[in-house]
Amino acid sequence: MTDTVFDLAPYSYPQLHSDIKDKMRHLRQSIDRLEANLITPQSLAEDAAQHSPAVKTGSTADYLNELNPSQRLAATTIEGKALVIAGAGSGKTKTLTYRTSYLIEQGADPRQILLLTFTRKAANEIKGRVKSLLSEDLPDGKNINDITSGTFHSFCNMLLRRYSNLLGISAKFTILDTGDSEDAIDLISKEKGYSKRHSEQAFPRKARLQKIISASRNRHILIHDLIATEYPDLSVHADAINQLAEDYHKYKRAHHLYDFDDIISQVVRHLKNNVQFRKILQDTYRYVMVDEYQDTNIPQKQLIDYICQPKQVSLMVVGDDNQSIYAFRGANYENILLFSDSYPDAKLIKLEQNYRSTPAILDYVNALSDQITFGYQKRLFSTLPTQGQKPQFCRRSDEAAEAKYIADKLIELKPDHDYNDFAVLGRTSFQSSHVQLEFIQRGIPFIVVGGIKFLEKRHIKDVLALVKILHNPNDTIAWHRILTLFKGVGQVTATKLTQAILQQNSSLQPLLDPKLNKKSEQLIELYQVLTKAEQADTVAEMIDVLLDFYTPVLQALEDNWRERAEDFRVLKNLAQEHSSIERFLESLALDPPNDSVATFDNTAPEDKDAVTISTIHSAKGLEWPVVFINALIDGMMPHRHSIDDFEALEEERKLFYVACSRAKTHLYLTAPHYFASFAGYFDKVSRFISEVPADTIELASQTQQQVKDGYGKQKEQKPDWW
Repeated sequence: MTDTVFDLAPYSYPQLHSDIKDKMRHLRQSIDRLEANLITPQSLAEDAAQHSPAVKTGSTADYLNELNPSQRLAATTIEGKALVIAGAGSGKTKTLTYRTSYLIEQGADPRQILLLTFTRKAANEIKGRVKSLLSEDLPDGKNINDITSGTFHSFCNMLLRRYSNLLGISAKFTILDTGDSEDAIDLISKEKGYSKRHSEQAFPRKARLQKIISASRNRHILIHDLIATEYPDLSVHADAINQLAEDYHKYKRAHHLYDFDDIISQVVRHLKNNVQFRKILQDTYRYVMVDEYQDTNIPQKQLIDYICQPKQVSLMVVGDDNQSIYAFRGANYENILLFSDSYPDAKLIKLEQNYRSTPAILDYVNALSDQITFGYQKRLFSTLPTQGQKPQFCRRSDEAAEAKYIADKLIELKPDHDYNDFAVLGRTSFQSSHVQLEFIQRGIPFIVVGGIKFLEKRHIKDVLALVKILHNPNDTIAWHRILTLFKGVGQVTATKLTQAILQQNSSLQPLLDPKLNKKSEQLIELYQVLTKAEQADTVAEMIDVLLDFYTPVLQALEDNWRERAEDFRVLKNLAQEHSSIERFLESLALDPPNDSVATFDNTAPEDKDAVTISTIHSAKGLEWPVVFINALIDGMMPHRHSIDDFEALEEERKLFYVACSRAKTHLYLTAPHYFASFAGYFDKVSRFISEVPADTIELASQTQQQVKDGYGKQKEQKPDWW
């Protein structure tokens, strides 16, 4: 057996129960079946005429020279169903771009192409590149803009509105974001008195309730079963939570509200039950491409399967099973591993040439991949002429010393790099606190990815609630949010006012009723401002009217109102991009601003040259020349909650794989000697460090000595104060 850096004896691994063993056998059979359908440029050498790019004369897309053989094979395989396993840094976006171009040059109508991604940015990037590849004057009046592209949610939102008459639903509905969903659940819970039941044990908070209800739907698990297996502490509330979920669903339907889960699941329901609707989509979209397939959940997979059911519909899904790290969002890693169950005749194509990392880093990344229990066989390789530096592992006495090492190494490398060439990645956001403090003391500029998102800020949600009221006066969640801002208006009064507004066909007159508003001048002013905002000619003008009203309210509520008010400039800029309230709210809900970044005082706002400090989840899809991964202590990475769960431990292993594969030229792995918190005392090096072959990694000099002294055997060395 290959030598490892540390002794593996101290680690405990989950026992495999019969249900897990059965699932593993099923996964292995499905993977092996698709592996048998693997096609490669070499295997198709004798059939080159069929699979080489038959590009029309005058094409500006250079398939032969711009794509490697495997990319070219994926781009030009346009019949039937196919899964493309695209390893980290293998150019999947480029491949999807050229495949889209190739489809059009082979005669596909852009209106027949459906491209589903997880961000609008990714979809727009592919369409933009296709435009640059193909000439502006496409034959037969074809237009690249006719391609249907975007996120699953935006696509399904479009379908619900476009075919509302056929589906028998109202086209004028409001989309609830996660925060709105939590507020709706909380409102129903309080009105129905769920929180008062089983008073000996506190009823769960709204965020936890929303997470349970959403997970039940996305993972197709009954709430009782979900609580029994994952939330046993809430078993006393299982019946109440199940009833609350039903009440929540009825509440949304009654008030024309759709949450994120509804948008996709409703389309799936109609595809299942409405034959005419299903046939329209199957006839419309003959070429379907799906990016990041490993991140899809069950409803998203069902959506794809219904549209692509006919044999003549071409389907290509692209993903990397090693990067399936979003189970907490409802993603189902089995979708990509069981692809052959849905499509037995599907082809398998692999993109393994890496354009990001040095061979030395890829050797380590491949060694990590070997530790993943099951998946498609893959071996990333690079054609870079130099091997590069092996990943380095360093262990220091505590978190402060670990942070000092990171800062020292960064300063050492800085002469050859900009600050934005560096990233510090951690399993959770709080693990970077010592690094942030050290950087502040050293004057190293940095940004932290994962701060409060723009749309989650209290003052932004307040203003958007006013906009939602104007768009959909039945939006009781928005009404409650606004009404309870004012003195003398509690939940009871807000409920009475809202009910009166709904009973009077969404009239604003109840705001002026002295029996309901107790002659509140603020409610009278609210009536006046909503009436005035309704008459605005543009969305931007409407926002100005609402902000004139809301800013004094914010001033009375928050001491730092001036700082918060700076965000209103962003909101006004976004409003200028849309011609209607409906499009404005849809855009914010389905494609929110990517601004979950907090820039600290040691970085001037205009200075974009800064080190990135990020969670690993937020770093997926990104890359940096130099990457530090800190806090690599067993119990932190992998997280202590996953150590006794086989599937959770597998996802943690993939999470570490994702982190390491972000690095281009330098990868530094660090750990303190121990980590102590309310959760316990942890002093073992992460098993992910210990498991890989010793020849794929270098130990920092001090760490080498520790191994020689026996520390590598994971001796327990609790501090005196523990």
